Amino acid sequence: MICRRQVADLIPKQADFEENALKLTVIGNGNSYFIQAFREDTGFQGEIYTDPTRQSYKLLGFKKDVTSSLNMKTLKTGLKGLIEGHSQKSIQGDPWQQGGVIVITPEQSVPFFYVNQEAGDYAPPNTILMENKGRHRK
Repeated sequence: MICRRQVADLIPKQADFEENALKLTVIGNGNSYFIQAFREDTGFQGEIYTDPTRQSYKLLGFKKDVTSSLNMKTLKTGLKGLIEGHSQKSIQGDPWQQGGVIVITPEQSVPFFYVNQEAGDYAPPNTILMENKGRHRK
């Protein structure tokens, strides 16, 4: 539910990302058969991949623990997500795995890297855009 909300926050800014030559790609950790439902639920039309082994998460140093998913702040964030219509129909991957944002340039540099500290903590789209504005224009 919370990752759906994060993706839903990106969608209205998709044209801004494209204008700055930033391609949005989502990587989840559930099974591949969840991708179509995730796309339908969020409306995200970009590339979606999944890594059920979570090797990419480990490589990037993304957090995985119960306390980053179950605390008062994440419960509040989850409730807000429900109110906004981002429901969780079933667990679609490792519920304790946190994600993040990584911007990789065509030259393989990383001008922006953000590790979510807990469920509901993610880099706001405007922050990602501001940090990368004009760096990679088409």
